[in-house]
Amino acid sequence: MNIFTRKNDNELLKYLDDNEVTLFDKIKEKLIFQKGEYIIHEGDKGRDIYVIHKGSALVCYSDEQGQEIEITELYEGEAIGEINFVIPIHRTANIKALDTVELFRYPYQKMIDLLKSDMIIAAKIFASLNDLMAKRMVRTTQKIEGKI
Repeated sequence: MNIFTRKNDNELLKYLDDNEVTLFDKIKEKLIFQKGEYIIHEGDKGRDIYVIHKGSALVCYSDEQGQEIEITELYEGEAIGEINFVIPIHRTANIKALDTVELFRYPYQKMIDLLKSDMIIAAKIFASLNDLMAKRMVRTTQKIEGKI
């Protein structure tokens, strides 16, 4: 039996069955950001993961002159903050709402508690995180090389 079969459109929870998703529904918090509002600031501390439920967001950073450099756009179902969840570093980019964005925040400590309670769920979430980071690395590399 393959536990890594996609079951929904949420990139973080994509391998979870309905009962497992219900556990994460209990800890998530819904947040709404208006167009132009920052969801995350580069350099912030924080290990929570966010998933865009509705809307889209821009990933960008500020160069030495303070110019905003666009990296990529994120859309419904995509996760934000996966690097900081895995590695305790400051946020590596700004995330700004391109329109009204509704997202779900999964608090770090509550996520850790859930992952510690069930090794199968932990394996599924870490497989999703691995997929996310690999896709982001490929997409960013292609953009830098001018292929996107």
